[in-house]
Amino acid sequence: MNLYDFDNTIIKGDSSIKLIKYSFFRHPIILTISSFKASLELIKGSSLESIKSELFSFIKKIPDLDSYINKFILKNKKHIKKFYLERQKDDDVVISASFDFIIIPFCHSIGIKNVIATKYDTKNGCIIGKNCKGEEKVKRFKEVYENVEVNEAYSDSLSDIPMFKLAKKAYLVKNEEIILYEEK
Repeated sequence: MNLYDFDNTIIKGDSSIKLIKYSFFRHPIILTISSFKASLELIKGSSLESIKSELFSFIKKIPDLDSYINKFILKNKKHIKKFYLERQKDDDVVISASFDFIIIPFCHSIGIKNVIATKYDTKNGCIIGKNCKGEEKVKRFKEVYENVEVNEAYSDSLSDIPMFKLAKKAYLVKNEEIILYEEK
């Protein structure tokens, strides 16, 4: 089994930012209101979960969200990195801080069945639980996959060192370049 981060690892760029850009031209008013609310949360020094919840609260106002996300995915599948498509295996697991309503259908569209992501309530516009980042990725992985041997882990970020520690080998991904990560 191999573990992968999604944003800037499997896909070029950040899928959440891509969704915001995609939505800005389709729903500018509701996105502007959500952005303003998220800015207020940032100024107040609120948690990352509160800021992300507010920023994406526009989602609850989009009619037929599943269709909307599918159109977004079709437009952005071209950003999947070649290195991943060449290495892809049936038992790969993606673990992402991005929201499940984006990541799960995106991964399924390219044949990735196993996905762990930040849970988001699209009806109420809020994060459920903690943001799936750093140590939280490891905790969520272990909840789903007990006693599973991890061969390789891939990420673009050193914030995924906890995930790297689960694997026999870990790799930093910089664009299409794969660099063996070795703890110093």
